[in-house]
Amino acid sequence: MGDELSAWLQRLKRYRRGRAAVQAWRVFGREIRSGNDLLLKHLADYPDAILVAGCQRSGTTMLARLITGSAGMVNYYFGIDDEHDAALLLAGKVKKPQEGRYCFQTTYLNERYAEYLNASTMFRLIWVVRNPYAVVCSLLYNWERFALNELFEACGVERLDEQVMRRYKRFGVHGVSRLERACYAYAGKTAQALELTASLPSTRFCVVDYDRIVQSKDDSLSDIYRFIGLPYDGEYAERIHSHSLNKLERLTAHQRQLIEQLCMPVYERVVSLSECDFRMA
Repeated sequence: MGDELSAWLQRLKRYRRGRAAVQAWRVFGREIRSGNDLLLKHLADYPDAILVAGCQRSGTTMLARLITGSAGMVNYYFGIDDEHDAALLLAGKVKKPQEGRYCFQTTYLNERYAEYLNASTMFRLIWVVRNPYAVVCSLLYNWERFALNELFEACGVERLDEQVMRRYKRFGVHGVSRLERACYAYAGKTAQALELTASLPSTRFCVVDYDRIVQSKDDSLSDIYRFIGLPYDGEYAERIHSHSLNKLERLTAHQRQLIEQLCMPVYERVVSLSECDFRMA
């Protein structure tokens, strides 16, 4: 009984922490994102920063935490959400904690991804791509409605076909099913990698395949660490777990069909970029 109570309390703690994080992002959207200031306004304060992005629920948190915990990096986490901490620092709302090299998870940029292209400072951006079956499944069952709606409206609306667009214009997000929102959001966000790879040099931008990372940890991580210019320690691979790699069995035939139609074409184009050479700047 004691073990069951402890497990329940841990779940309750995670739930409350998750709700607090959602509220923090609501405030960020209202008070910072909606303004005219750049979200990466203070990126130049962090020389040779490492940025980790990609579609949400693709493993970006895992990789950003791994790099932040590596030798030679500053662990700056101070709040209830790692990425929210990064967002506040890069927007200049929190003072830089200390000198050193930083890794920031920046999936939150969404429609503001052009800031990567306009930044004048040196940085290295890692884009994590993950198969859409796993990502859409996670967006459907493991993510807050507010977060999905924000991602959909920032990255997915512009990809709606005529029929779905009519529903959206009449009823807003309620006129688009949760499955459709997840699929269009994934496709729109993932497609950003195509523009980034065409505009940024290979010494500053690379695409990595999440599934390859968890299946071939040492090979993938050694490539990534070579790209970011950090020594690789084989112990890092032990921090990555491969559970929940395949979520296809949780999806219905209808869900798989829509994912295949809306997400797979852009996924296949982007994941092919992950075979690029990793080079130090």
